[in-house]
Amino acid sequence: MTTIVAADLAAYSRLMAIDEEGVVSRMSAVWADVVDPLIENAGGRVVKTMGDGFLAEFSSPVEAVRASLAIQDAMADRDAERPEDERLCFRMGIHVGDVVAVDDDILGDAVNVAARLETISPVGGLCLSRTARDQVKNRLDITLKPTGELRVKNLPEPIEAWVLGQGSIVQLVSSIEILPVVVVMPFDEIGSEDEFFADGVVDEITNALSRVGEISVIARQSAFSFKGRVVDVRAVGRELGARYVVTGAIRRSGKRVRLSVQLASAITGANLWSQRYDDDLEDLFDLQDRIASHVVGAVSPSIRASEIAAARAVSPMDRKAHQLYMSAFPHFWAHRREENERAIELLSSAMALDLGDFRSQALRAWAYAQQATYMWSETPLVSRRKAQEDAEAALLLAGDHATSLVAIAAALGMTGLDHERSGQLLEHALELDPNSAWGWMRLGWNHVYREEVKTGLAAFDRAEELSPRDPFLFNIHFGRGYAYGQIGEFENAIRLVKLGLTAGPGVTWAYRDLASFCANADRREEADEAVAALMRSYPGLTIKRVIDSMPPATHSRHHGFLEGLRRAGVPDA
Repeated sequence: MTTIVAADLAAYSRLMAIDEEGVVSRMSAVWADVVDPLIENAGGRVVKTMGDGFLAEFSSPVEAVRASLAIQDAMADRDAERPEDERLCFRMGIHVGDVVAVDDDILGDAVNVAARLETISPVGGLCLSRTARDQVKNRLDITLKPTGELRVKNLPEPIEAWVLGQGSIVQLVSSIEILPVVVVMPFDEIGSEDEFFADGVVDEITNALSRVGEISVIARQSAFSFKGRVVDVRAVGRELGARYVVTGAIRRSGKRVRLSVQLASAITGANLWSQRYDDDLEDLFDLQDRIASHVVGAVSPSIRASEIAAARAVSPMDRKAHQLYMSAFPHFWAHRREENERAIELLSSAMALDLGDFRSQALRAWAYAQQATYMWSETPLVSRRKAQEDAEAALLLAGDHATSLVAIAAALGMTGLDHERSGQLLEHALELDPNSAWGWMRLGWNHVYREEVKTGLAAFDRAEELSPRDPFLFNIHFGRGYAYGQIGEFENAIRLVKLGLTAGPGVTWAYRDLASFCANADRREEADEAVAALMRSYPGLTIKRVIDSMPPATHSRHHGFLEGLRRAGVPDA
């Protein structure tokens, strides 16, 4: 059995972008003065170093932890006089297990586990597997804090981890949050002897909801144990442990089908949402799919809204990570500078409570991308780097969590890092959850970024079809407007941007688009009005500032848009 230590430099990409030569020089000194001698003195071996980390092995787990703590202390001392955002800090993961030696390298599950533990380590701290913790317990004067079981990418089973933060215990909660639980009850079928149609609809809705990463769904078998019984939704909730209950009835008359469906709180019994759908029965399975899509497109946002309300009802000082995450959404949706900053604060607080909170980190990546794109930052390059750093870190843990994959893809797409990769992530997210309106919305924008107008418009249409009252409806309209602007259909572009401003009247960055399209359409008076509205929110706005908000790789695609702003009267500098 060997003790493996995996270490990685936190914020390496950001530090290199700011001062590449300086960071390389400082890291060379770290290897020579800190890492190599401290590991050697503890009887360990540096297996390999990377530009931003190292892998080491020890015969003694106690000596491995001692050496790791000594390295962290030395790193802190070396950079104590530097500004916090310039300090070199390691994250470290430690695991005890079997390895396979290949030349001078080592391979095996133990190495993989240590590497994954490193990704959830506190900056400047350590993260130990249970195996490593058991080996050093009562043998070192340190206090480790359990995280509970964590699901980590590329490892088939959850792992139990223990952490030590530099100088103090890091307060954690389990990364496995309690998701809202929903049950879809058997639907009543009126006017037909065939119960299989209604049961099929319930199956499709149950399956579709189970793909939504933010919701836990009670199995069909448990729900159908109530079939034929008149029950109160609160009793169902108590018996099945559900927080939300979906009920419905289907009436068939010839080829016509009418569905009535409701979502209720299993805690209060209150009706949260209801809708009636009318459709034609031509193809049985196609109709079941359409009904399920409609229902999930409405039920999922309704549950989210209820969870947000519940989270915001909790005192800010008492909110857990999940509640902080949910509380961030209204600020994130608002698309205003101060609201976006508040969303970032809440998500950062959630991450401080839960080191494995990839959901908050993914959404924070998107928020940082918004900060750069919508001119809410005096340093858009820094905001883009933060977005990219958060996106890459969240991706390591997100696995098949569709909502987080959408947020990560949005951050990568908006920062211009890799539109092709962003598109691939969105397509994977939509394979996992085909009814994700946000996934379709971001896919639409991704096509627009790549000047693929037709496919972009189709994706926006699908997003609105799934969630016609979505909090992001304004951005769906803006995306369509920008798509039409790309192909010179300025009248359509103007109409859609105005529609978006009606849906989101506080979203003042969109006057940038409206001013350009109006000027390009020779609607001088409206262009003047749009510029005036834009300048009220962005005093002294210049073309240069607009360009700085756009990723450099995309500048050539925005030539016509920027010319429109010049015609509208926005100065170059």
